[in-house]
Amino acid sequence: MEHLNLLTAFLAGIISFLSPCVLPLVPAYMSFISGISFQDMTT
Repeated sequence: MEHLNLLTAFLAGIISFLSPCVLPLVPAYMSFISGISFQDMTT
């Protein structure tokens, strides 16, 4: 039963990440994680 709860929480996290409110933040999140600034990405 615990395995099912963990799987449900994981899938809910993925679904919440794909919501329209979060999608505009993905480029900023990825640049923060990778350490690359927006200026480095354009050049």
